[in-house]
Amino acid sequence: MSSDLVASLRRGDRAVLARAISVAENGGAKAQALLERIGPANVSHPVVGITGTSGAGKSTLIDQLVAELRARDRTVAVVAIDPSSPFSGGAVLGDRCRMNRHQADQGVYIRSLSARGGTGGVSAGVDRVIQVLQASPFDLILVETVGAGQSEIDIRGIADTCIVVCTPNSGDDIQAIKSGILEIADILVANKSDLADSKKNVGQLIMAQSLPSNARPIPVLSTIATTGEGVDTLADRLLELCRSERATVANDLRASARRRLAGAVARKLERHLIDAHDDDFEQIAASVHRGECVIDEAAARWVRKVTDSG
Repeated sequence: MSSDLVASLRRGDRAVLARAISVAENGGAKAQALLERIGPANVSHPVVGITGTSGAGKSTLIDQLVAELRARDRTVAVVAIDPSSPFSGGAVLGDRCRMNRHQADQGVYIRSLSARGGTGGVSAGVDRVIQVLQASPFDLILVETVGAGQSEIDIRGIADTCIVVCTPNSGDDIQAIKSGILEIADILVANKSDLADSKKNVGQLIMAQSLPSNARPIPVLSTIATTGEGVDTLADRLLELCRSERATVANDLRASARRRLAGAVARKLERHLIDAHDDDFEQIAASVHRGECVIDEAAARWVRKVTDSG
C-alpha cells in the first residue's frame, strides 16, 4: 500500500479502509507489509470488546450504544465477528443487519468478519484488522464476539475494556458465579431486563462480584436493548472507563498491550506449529480417535515431537 493510500486511510477514506481491512484479514506477506507501513497501533483509540452468550442481544445493544455514542459526537468503528462453517469456512455475516440504520453515517464504520475457525469467540485476523482501524479516525472501536461460552475469553487479550452481556433465565445461582467469562468483564450488562427474573439475574451478577477471585468491583448495569433503556448509563460508564485508562497510561496501556501481544502470539504459535507439524498432529489425533491415548497424553506427546525437532 502506497504512502498516499496510508494517508487516505488516516483521513478515513471508506474505500481505502475496506481494502486495507481485507488485506489485513487475509494475512500473509501483503498484510505484514501493510501493517509495517501503517506503524504501531494508535492506543488513543480504545478497543472495546462486547461478548456474551448467543441470544443475549449483543448486536441490538451495540446498535443502541452506537446511536448513543454518536449523539455524544463520538465516531465509532464496529467489528462484528460471525461464526463460520466448520465444513466450508463460509459464514452468514448477519450481525451488522441489526445496525443498518448507521450505514449512511460517516461517523460509523461497520465491518463483519468470519471467525474462520478462530476459537475463543474471535477471528484469527482480528488483531490485524484492529491495527488498521486504529490508524483510522475513529474514537472507539467496538468488537462483537461470536456468541461465547464460559471459557471463550480471547477478547480479553484483544480489548482494552470488556463488556459482558448476560440475560435472565440463563442458568441458576451456581451458573452465575462460575469462573470464566464473567471474570474478564470491566462492565457487566444484564440485558432484557424487562423479562421475568431480571431482578434475580442482576442479583446473581452482583453476588458473583463478592467472590474472592474478583479483586475489583465491576458495575452491573440493566438494559433493554430493544428500546434503548439503560444504554445512556452504559455509555456513561464506558466513556468513564476509557478516560480513566488514558489517565493511567503507564500501567493500563502496558497491561493492555501485553494482553493483546500474548493473545496474538498464542494464536499465531498454535497455527504455525500445527501447520509445520501437520503429519505428526494428524497421527496423534488419530491415536486419540482410536482410544490409544487420552487427550493430555496426546498433547504432551505432540509437544515433545515439536520441541525435539527444534
